[in-house]
Amino acid sequence: MGIFSRISCGAVLAAAALSLAACAAAVVGPEHPGTRVTFKSPDPQKWIGTRAAGERRSIFRCRPLACPENSIVTVRTAASPTRSPDPIALQKFAQEDAKRQMEQTEQASTEAVGRLRDLTLLSTRVMKMKEFPTVHWEYRAIGANDKTIYIVRDMVFAGNTMIDVISTSLGIEVARRNGNDFVGVLDIEDFAPPPPSAAPPPAAGSTQR
Repeated sequence: MGIFSRISCGAVLAAAALSLAACAAAVVGPEHPGTRVTFKSPDPQKWIGTRAAGERRSIFRCRPLACPENSIVTVRTAASPTRSPDPIALQKFAQEDAKRQMEQTEQASTEAVGRLRDLTLLSTRVMKMKEFPTVHWEYRAIGANDKTIYIVRDMVFAGNTMIDVISTSLGIEVARRNGNDFVGVLDIEDFAPPPPSAAPPPAAGSTQR
């Protein structure tokens, strides 16, 4: 079996039915601040999705012959450390935390495609995706049968939620396009909490102590 064909048939769900909420809040809106993220396959005829048990993570595998190269995309959500990442701090995170993030990328990719080796960071940059600050990493690794594998990772900081999209393929352009397709169908509803109310001015003639 190829590196992209390891999948338990009993765990497969029809991608068309796989729509996952990333936030436990039932309602978000002006009166209910918070972030709700839902995602699904951008093309149910192309992708087969399965959800990792007990995790807010799903794995989508391209059906045989449906992609130019064998491809897998994983989508994971988690609480964001802040609603509004500072641009300078985010740039430092993208550069200085790259090694630790590379280890996490390797672990997530290995779970999806099998054992990897010689993982190399090709590029990193900070950008906007879906109007939210995003860290974009690209990697190259060696997989089974000495095949070169490309991994494109987008970490989107959407309000209270961090969305981690990892696209893996035997072709770099395919990995980029698949990652963009999955980010493109993210449905994000975000409502910031109201600013703290200003203290009322002291009444005329009063004395503050």
